[in-house]
Amino acid sequence: MSAGDQLTSAHERILARVLNTLQAAGTDAAGRVHRGRVDAFGADEVPAINIRRSTGQADAFAHAVHRGLMEFELDLLVRGDDWETAADRLHLQAHRVIAVDGELNTLGRGLRCVRTEPRAEGGDEVIGKLTATYQVQALSRAGDLGLVA
Repeated sequence: MSAGDQLTSAHERILARVLNTLQAAGTDAAGRVHRGRVDAFGADEVPAINIRRSTGQADAFAHAVHRGLMEFELDLLVRGDDWETAADRLHLQAHRVIAVDGELNTLGRGLRCVRTEPRAEGGDEVIGKLTATYQVQALSRAGDLGLVA
C-alpha cells in the first residue's frame, strides 16, 4: 500500500479505480468520463459517464473488522430520440469493463448493479441520463477505514 493509499478510504480507492478503468475502456463515452461532476452536461459533451459516490453502510464482520457495503452511481448521459437505447448500450459497455477488472475485484467483492433510473430532458435535442447504482463490499479494520482487512 502506498503512502497516498493510507490517506484514502477503501471506498475512495474503489471509486478511483472505477474512474481509471472507465477512462481507459473505449466506451461510447470515449474520454468523457468524469468523477463527481456537478455542472450540467451540454449536448456537445455527451455521451459521457459521471461517477458519483452514493450511500453506504457498515456492520461488524469479525473482531476489529467491519464490512462496508458501498454504493456508487454511474450517470450515463446520451442524446437523441433513441436515448434509452443509447444509454442502455453505454451501460452495457461500462458494466462489462468494471465487472471483470481484476484490481477492482481485489479492492471490493460482490460488485453488482442494484438499480437503474432513466430520466430525460427535452429541448432542441433530447438529453437522456440513465443512473446505474452499484454495490460492492469491502472489509476494513475497525479503527481505520483506509486499511482493507
